[in-house]
Amino acid sequence: MIYTLSLILLGTYLFGANVIIEGQVKQMETDEPIQNANVYVVNLKTGGITDENGKFKLSLRSEPEYIVEFSHIAYETVIMKAKADQFIDVFMKEVFLKFNSISVTGMKCNYSLMDVPVYTEVISKNKINESGNITVSDVLKQHSGVSQLYDPHGMFDYNLLGLDSKYILILKNGKPISGKFRDMIDLDQIMVSNVDRVEIIKGPGSSLHGSDAVGGVVNIITKETTEKAAINVRFRKSYFNSNPQYNNDQLSQGNLYSLNLNKRYNEFYMDINGLFNELYNQNSINPLGKDAIAKINLDSEISWQPNDKANHFVLILEHFNQKDIGRELIKSTGFELSSNKTDIQRNTLILDHKFVASNKIILNHAISKSNYSRRYKQTGIDSTFMMNNIAKESVWDYNSTLQFSVGKNTSIIGFDFFEPSYNNQRLTDTTHAFRKNGLFIQNEYAKGDKLKIVLGVRNDRYQYNNNVSPRVAVIYKTNNNYKLRFSAGKGFRAPSIMETFIDFHNIDQGYIVRGNPDLKAEISLGLSLNIEFSNSKNLKLNGLIYNNNFKQKILSEQANNTGSSQTIYTYNNIESATYKGLELFGDYLINSRLSSKFNINFRKNIDGKGRELQNSVPYSTQSEINYLFDVLKLRLNLVHSFNYRHSTNSSFSILDILFSKKIANIINLKFGIKNINNFTDNYYGPYIGRSISFEVSN
Repeated sequence: MIYTLSLILLGTYLFGANVIIEGQVKQMETDEPIQNANVYVVNLKTGGITDENGKFKLSLRSEPEYIVEFSHIAYETVIMKAKADQFIDVFMKEVFLKFNSISVTGMKCNYSLMDVPVYTEVISKNKINESGNITVSDVLKQHSGVSQLYDPHGMFDYNLLGLDSKYILILKNGKPISGKFRDMIDLDQIMVSNVDRVEIIKGPGSSLHGSDAVGGVVNIITKETTEKAAINVRFRKSYFNSNPQYNNDQLSQGNLYSLNLNKRYNEFYMDINGLFNELYNQNSINPLGKDAIAKINLDSEISWQPNDKANHFVLILEHFNQKDIGRELIKSTGFELSSNKTDIQRNTLILDHKFVASNKIILNHAISKSNYSRRYKQTGIDSTFMMNNIAKESVWDYNSTLQFSVGKNTSIIGFDFFEPSYNNQRLTDTTHAFRKNGLFIQNEYAKGDKLKIVLGVRNDRYQYNNNVSPRVAVIYKTNNNYKLRFSAGKGFRAPSIMETFIDFHNIDQGYIVRGNPDLKAEISLGLSLNIEFSNSKNLKLNGLIYNNNFKQKILSEQANNTGSSQTIYTYNNIESATYKGLELFGDYLINSRLSSKFNINFRKNIDGKGRELQNSVPYSTQSEINYLFDVLKLRLNLVHSFNYRHSTNSSFSILDILFSKKIANIINLKFGIKNINNFTDNYYGPYIGRSISFEVSN
C-alpha cells in the first residue's frame, strides 16, 4: 500500500496530475454541431476528435495552460488557449459547401446562395485567400465553369456559357467598371487585396443590368464592415520558368506587397488597402515581350452609419496604375531595335447612400465618376518612327433602387443613368460621347419556402435606340433535398464604340481595322434549366443545361479589299447564332480531412449555317482535391483543368498545387506551384510554364 502510494506521488510529481478539458464544436453560422473535427493540443502533442454531437473530452497532464487547435477540411482552423477543467465552446466558420451563409447581391437584392432563383456560383473569401492568387483574373482561371482562353494581346478571356468576355458584364459592388481594352475589362488589373467574394450569375441579365450582360454577370464584392480593428500584411515571392529560346540568364521573378488597415470610430468605419506588384525579367514569358511590369492598387472606404441604423453613407476612392516596358534587342550585339511603354490609370470615386425605412422598405442610390486612360508609346530603330496613342474614357454613373415588400411579394423598381465619353486616336473623329439610361422593375412572389417566381423587365435607351428586356426565373424546392431552377430572358448588347468607330492602321503587321456605324444591337433569347441535389451535410450536385439564340450577332470579318496591299477587317451583323451546352458540378466532403470538387462542360457554338464559331471551347473539365494533414496541420489544394480548343484542334491541361499552414492563429504560410506540368504556349497564351511562389501573411 505504501509502495503504491509512493508510485502515485512520484508520478504526480514527475508528470503532473491528469485534468479534464472538454467542450463542443459548432458551426458559426447555424450553431449545428460539427462531427469528426480534429482536436489537437499543441504543447502536449496529443488530441482526439468530436463525436456526433460535436463534443470532445480530453484527459491531460496538468499544465498552466493549453494551446488547442481545432481543424476540419470544411472549416477554417481555430486555435485557442484553454485551462484545466474548462468547458470550451468553439465556433468554426464553414468554407466548403456554405449552403446558408453566403449572400448573393447580383440580382439587386440579397439572396442566400441556396435560395437564389438564377443559377449562381460564388468564390468565397476563404477560397480567394487560400488560393494565393493576386488578381481576379487568377481567381477565375482556377474556377470551374470558366474556360481558359486568351486574346492575342495576352488578356484572359473569361468565357461563360460559351460566350466570350464582351458578353459578360463586370461589376464591382454592383456598379460597372470603366476602362475596356478590346471591348473587355482586363481582370489582371483588378487586384484581390480587399475582395470578399466573387459572384457569378449565369444567363442573360439584361432585365436588370442592360447591355453586355448577355451571358452573365461577374460581381466583385469588397470586404464588409468589421467590428474589430485589424492590420493585415502580405508578402509574396514568385519565380517563373524562362523560355530557353531567349537564352536569358536572368530569372523571371515577381514580388507582391500588400497592406490592409481597418478601424471603427463609433459611427464611422475606415478601410484602407494598398497593393504593389512588380514583375521583372519577363520578356521570355510575356507574349508582348514586356521586360518589367509594375502594378499599384489603392482602395479606401469611409462609411458612416448613425446609431439609428436607418441611414448608411459610404465614400469609396479607388486608384489603379500599371506601367510596363518592353524592348527588342539584337542578340549578338545587344543593340535596341524597338521599345514600347504602356501607362494605364484608373480612378473611381463613389458616393453610396442606403436608407432603411423599415424591414419592408429600402432605398439605395449611388453616384460615381470614373476616369480611365491608357497611353502607349512605341519607338523604332529609325528615329522618325514613333507611335504615341492615348485612349481615355470618362464615365458618370447614377443608379437608384427602391425595394419594398407587400405580403408574399418583394418588388424592386430601379433607374440608372450612364454617360461615357471616349477619346482615342484610333477612333473616327477621335472623340465620342453618348448617354444610356434604363428603367427596370422586378417582382418576386414567394409561396412559402418551396416556390419563388421572379418576373422582371427593363427598358434601355441608348443613343437613338430603344430596347426592352424581360426575364422570368423560378426556383422550386422539393422535400427530398432537390431544387429546380428555370430561367428565360432576353439579352441585348449595344455595339461598342470600338466596333462602331475604330479606324486603326497597323503598319507593322499590314492590316487595317475599320468600324461599322450601321451595326445593330445584338439580341438574344436565353433559356437555362438547373437541377441541384444536396444533403446539407457533405454532398452537392448540380446540372445546368442552357440554350442561347442570337440575332444580329456582331463578328469581325475580312472586308473585300481587292487591289489593296493591306488586309482590311471590319464588323458586321450575321443573321443568327446559337450557343448551347451542358455543365455538371459536384462538391463532395469525403471526411474531415479530404474533400473534392469536379466540373465538366460540353459546349456547341455555331452560326446560322452550322459552322463552329471562333473562340469556341467544345469541352473542358476541372477537378479539385483538398486534404488536411493532421500531424503537420498542413492544407493541400490540388487543381487540375483540361481544355479543348476548336481553333487549334488541340487540348491542354494545367495542374496547380498549393500548401498552406497557419501558425499560432496569426501567421499564414503558403507555398505554391502553378502549371506543374510546365505547359507553354505564348501564341494562344500566355501559358508561361511553371511558376513557384512563397507567401507569408497574417
